[in-house]
Amino acid sequence: MTSFIKNLFSESGEASFSRVGSFLALVWAGGWISYIVWTTRSLPPLESLTFFIASLYGLGKAGETVQRVLGSKQ
Repeated sequence: MTSFIKNLFSESGEASFSRVGSFLALVWAGGWISYIVWTTRSLPPLESLTFFIASLYGLGKAGETVQRVLGSKQ
């Protein structure tokens, strides 16, 4: 189980901020949406929140791609 969790948050054996950051944002968003639904009894629009969470992972992958193109990461 420990190796599964370690591989889940790593990118080819290296720690991946984009994955960990996306996970933390997802947990935070789940709590925030739960609070909003609990207090207002209605579900708010989720498009911008979804974009925010996905952009964390996308920025991490974009940075890795740039490093590979420039040759600084194997």
